[in-house]
Amino acid sequence: MHTYGTGACWCAGTSLLPSATGHAEAALESPHRRLRRLGVQQLGRLLLLSQDQHQQHHVQSTLLRALQDADTGLAGEAEKALVLYFAAHPAAFQVLLSPDSTVGQQLQSMLDGSRGDATQRMRVFSVVMAAAATHNSNAELFRQSGFMQQLLNQLSPCDPLTCLVALQLLQELVTNLGPSAAQLMEQLLLPALLPLLDDAGTVAGALPIAARLVAEAATAGAAYGGGSSVANMDGQSQHTRHVQSNGNGVVHDSPANALLVKMAEALDDRGNAGPEQEIAVLDAAGQLAQPSSSAAALLAMVSDTLLPAICNRAVGRTASPEVRLAALHALASIAGVERAGEARDRSASLLPAAAEDALRRSVYRAVSGAAGGVGGARSPAEAVNNLLQQPFADVRTGVYRCFSALALRTWLAVDVCNNSTLLQRLCDAHSESGQQACEWRHSSVMALWATVQYIISLPNDAAEARYKQQLPAAVQQQLLAAARAGPYGVGAHASQQQSHFVATVPR
Repeated sequence: MHTYGTGACWCAGTSLLPSATGHAEAALESPHRRLRRLGVQQLGRLLLLSQDQHQQHHVQSTLLRALQDADTGLAGEAEKALVLYFAAHPAAFQVLLSPDSTVGQQLQSMLDGSRGDATQRMRVFSVVMAAAATHNSNAELFRQSGFMQQLLNQLSPCDPLTCLVALQLLQELVTNLGPSAAQLMEQLLLPALLPLLDDAGTVAGALPIAARLVAEAATAGAAYGGGSSVANMDGQSQHTRHVQSNGNGVVHDSPANALLVKMAEALDDRGNAGPEQEIAVLDAAGQLAQPSSSAAALLAMVSDTLLPAICNRAVGRTASPEVRLAALHALASIAGVERAGEARDRSASLLPAAAEDALRRSVYRAVSGAAGGVGGARSPAEAVNNLLQQPFADVRTGVYRCFSALALRTWLAVDVCNNSTLLQRLCDAHSESGQQACEWRHSSVMALWATVQYIISLPNDAAEARYKQQLPAAVQQQLLAAARAGPYGVGAHASQQQSHFVATVPR
């Protein structure tokens, strides 16, 4: 078999596609998975090239049926082909949404809960949502069609089973949304999710979806300079900060604002939320903070109480072990542990200036007051040191993970460098034996080393240059030795030490 790569041959091949429609459709009946997927791909190409309206409707109908296939790969190819077509042909998207058209009636039939399963319906919603987000005219058609109401009808707490199934599939849908689709979904879906946050049976399913929508929309709004409910914080009222225009917050009274206020209420010590609900909120806060600094900044800027409540549960005096661990991981994400990556990139982890100031104040507030922080700590470094005395490895790992993000801030790095007990523990590879704890301890050292190097390199007239005078004389050598020693204290060329046998050998 010869392979031809010239443009002329490719054009000749595409010109034969209309006459090969029957062969492509026949391939869909093949028992061979690769051949069936190839048939869908060829139909997708034909749909984009065809000028015959009747043929277009016929291929659309065939691809819609392919969405029902048990082979998720084949259904995914059909979805991709349909989205590409409707992105290029807004008029065809209008026909798809019309209940009077043949393809529109087929679409409605697939959405009928009595005829198709939930996965099939969610695939249809995925196609329509993705196509709506590709073009402004498509988005407007979608809003006017009432199509969204069919999805919202499945989110009623009155039918918990259907609602939970829809939420589970929505989680998958939201995970794969592009930025434009996320903004559209935030506007249309988030208001329907908010009532589910008040129901104990649906809050665990609805909260991660709502947080993901807000996070992706915030990220998209910051990247594209607006276009959703994302805006910049500029002043504040008694409870909620108002916003103006350019990409770091949530418009006052928007559904996104309402979500964050609900999260703050759940963590209000005067409320009656149980540990399970608090953990769900903390997990959602961590998820919301992951995609970008713009998304993480929302947690600091929308409510005066949300970030302080998270910090209080992470390093404050009172919190159950389960809630504290969830709070440590949430605070780690807010401080940018995922954004910084293994390279401990300070610039990627840092929030906008106002949010950074709110983070610093919230951490210090958690260890201030008559009771102090965890274990009576009077400073963030003392709180970290006290938490590392815990006998549970998962808690200590959570502490290291959180600290490795916070240590990229100059104020915490200097505080830790002046706490000889904590600094010695961090630099001692023998202080931990479990693999994760060893690796996160070393990650904390690397973060601390990166920040110290940054402080030292500052010109004397820089705003943070005052921290130079606060660094102990020998701290550079101490951190450099610990960084070079690696997670297990054996360096790059030494042999493995027995004390870390459990940590380094798979069981």
